[in-house]
Amino acid sequence: MRVSERGQSEVIGVVLLLGITIAAVTATVATGSVALGLITDEAQSASVENGMSQFSSQSSLVALGETDARRFDLGSVDGGQLRLDEDAGHVTVRIENGTDGETTVYDGSIGTLEYVGSDRTVALQGGGVWTASNGYGRMVSPPEYHYRGTTLTFPIVRLTGTEQTPQSGTGVVRRSSGGTDNVTETANPLENGTVVVEVQSDYYEGWYEFFSQRADGSVTKYDGNRTTVARLVVPDEVVFDRAISLEGDYTHGNNGNGGLDESLYEEDEVHPSPGPMIDSALQEGADSGEPLSNCFDADPCTGGTYYASGDVDVGQRVEFDTSGGDVTIAVDGDLDLGGNELEITNEGDGVVRYYVNGSVFANGDATVGTTSAAVEAQRNQFYVRDGFLEDGPGQGTVDVDAVVYAPNSDTDLAGSVTLRGGFVFDSLTTQSSAFSVEHDDTLDDIEIRIAGGSGRNSITYLHVSENAVEVEFD
Repeated sequence: MRVSERGQSEVIGVVLLLGITIAAVTATVATGSVALGLITDEAQSASVENGMSQFSSQSSLVALGETDARRFDLGSVDGGQLRLDEDAGHVTVRIENGTDGETTVYDGSIGTLEYVGSDRTVALQGGGVWTASNGYGRMVSPPEYHYRGTTLTFPIVRLTGTEQTPQSGTGVVRRSSGGTDNVTETANPLENGTVVVEVQSDYYEGWYEFFSQRADGSVTKYDGNRTTVARLVVPDEVVFDRAISLEGDYTHGNNGNGGLDESLYEEDEVHPSPGPMIDSALQEGADSGEPLSNCFDADPCTGGTYYASGDVDVGQRVEFDTSGGDVTIAVDGDLDLGGNELEITNEGDGVVRYYVNGSVFANGDATVGTTSAAVEAQRNQFYVRDGFLEDGPGQGTVDVDAVVYAPNSDTDLAGSVTLRGGFVFDSLTTQSSAFSVEHDDTLDDIEIRIAGGSGRNSITYLHVSENAVEVEFD
């Protein structure tokens, strides 16, 4: 190689090295700038998130009348934009009742204050703080919505203000006058139906998270219209002023006697499903109950919860002693009593409750009741998802003193069957002259509460109010 060629290669090498170095530095600076921008935006959003949480507490104090006004500071808002929209976010509270229709308790916009950063949005809405990034929302702090026991208190915090795009993150929040026009008072305690809380919001996923974790209800979200719906069951108070209550019809086979006297039954009565209560009892039994065989094989079966994971055939007489506590029997399947006796032997008010996730069958000389000479129907209670004595022919001599809640049952009495107490079926057919139905008059003063069950806690008292606050920025 000649000297001139070697000299040229050295120059080219230096140029290439400089080019690579400049490219690397440029890429590093660009990447670092992006990363720095993301870090800066995240820091500012986190600062505003903390400021919004404090503002949430302050505005709630004002809204609920603890103070007339409070100053607030959202922190640095230079990296994004503040927006106050009185119409953003919509809440509807209504009571749905199959027989009485629908009552709207509240229907109105609640307003939203947002900090919109380049990568994340932080918002105050309904007394709660929410964030949204990458199209997904979540809850930072909960709204003013309190569900304790069987009482729902929903003091709706509504934001108002004249400045839609404030430049400052500081100001004063004051209580607005009025704020009750959108609320319809409800009569407490609630009697039946379902309380529905519907929130339409850009932060509906955060509301869904909140309701699912803390509202103890059935919760559904609808992505199409960005809405979350929580449903809370109002317990139904079932009274037994007649022996038989039917949603459908009563029919008689015209052989033998003339069927039931009209004073003993009622038709076209609507009763909610016992499914949630049965599910709750099954879950409790599976989690902490004893095997059902520990009850049926005992002499006698004493207070406690007993569980079977499938169908059960009773193979012997079972005695219950409720002096030490009530007995709960949860059967995840059918319960076949056969021709056996199931009786409470002690005096008192103790109750045996059967939760059956299938049907109840009996035949031969089956007996359910107490050893007392008096009818004590309230001491044996059945909650049945499917059928109760639906099998008709072959039932034999069956004697039941009980309260039976089986609103899905098409009961067919074809043997020498005696029912004493209070019974809820879908329909009833009697086909012989040997059946007997009697009402237990002691049930006149007794109500059975059909509640929501596990994860569907029932609601008895509802308190909704609108509490408007006005936001003034510096």
